[in-house]
Amino acid sequence: MPSNLMPKTALPKTASRFRKTLALVAAATAAPLALTGCMASSPTPGASTGSVQVSPAVDADLRDVLDTGTRQYSAYVKDQTDQLVTGTKAFAEAYAAGDAAKARGLYAATRMHWERIEPVAESFADLDPKLDAREADLEPGQEWTGWHRAEKDLFPPAGFAPLMAAERTALATQLVADTEDLAQRTGSVELSTDKIGNGAKELLDEVATGKVTGEEEIWSHTDLWDFQANVDGARTAFESLKPALQRRDPALAEALEVKFAALQDGLKKHTKGDGFTYYNELSQSEVQQLAALVDALGEPLAKLTSAVVQ
Repeated sequence: MPSNLMPKTALPKTASRFRKTLALVAAATAAPLALTGCMASSPTPGASTGSVQVSPAVDADLRDVLDTGTRQYSAYVKDQTDQLVTGTKAFAEAYAAGDAAKARGLYAATRMHWERIEPVAESFADLDPKLDAREADLEPGQEWTGWHRAEKDLFPPAGFAPLMAAERTALATQLVADTEDLAQRTGSVELSTDKIGNGAKELLDEVATGKVTGEEEIWSHTDLWDFQANVDGARTAFESLKPALQRRDPALAEALEVKFAALQDGLKKHTKGDGFTYYNELSQSEVQQLAALVDALGEPLAKLTSAVVQ
């Protein structure tokens, strides 16, 4: 890809900085959100007393730990949504004004906020296609709006006719409106332990089905930015539940730490300047190595929800 089309964006935050942000934001959150499935089952009358029973005090303590994790992850979703709104407005302003270089520089970095909370964003079935539909996914007669239409215009394939000024303005205006709608809706979402655990696995599945294949950012080839953001979101979900997991299944908690670290190390090999290597510049062997790391993490991550929701 020509150097003048390269997005100029800073590398994503590390997991440790995410945890600091979560702690600060969570301290400001108010009432706990809904929490389901976090209590151990009560003993059945007449059942054998030979099994170890969890005391009410331990039950209450674990519930508090899970409540804290739920509030932290909810705060993370709010923080990422707020940054998505701010970044989208800046991107849309540059794009509508015809400043393609600036818009290209903002594209990948802004989309990372969407990718980090993708399971929550995708839960709104009417908004997801407006914001994130790829051309290959369009139904006959479906209007194409959102990020990937702008992507094709900013990173055009050969023979593509660029959008006119009025079309860019309309697309940018709709992008901002839909993103603000998303932010308003996510503010009322009630998250629970099982939703957070399942969301972590869904984010990794997004990597396996969209990012590893290079299908997500087919024109900009900024798939590794999305890849990193999905991993960020999955790791943050895991970190929110880790204190409870360490009590329920410390071996699984340790395994997940090791696998997340290995995947992050694999991604770091492909950093370039302030961003990442373009996906179409990776060799088949490098893609396969990343896919293997994703698969290695996916197996233990699939056990997260059932381990903490017993």
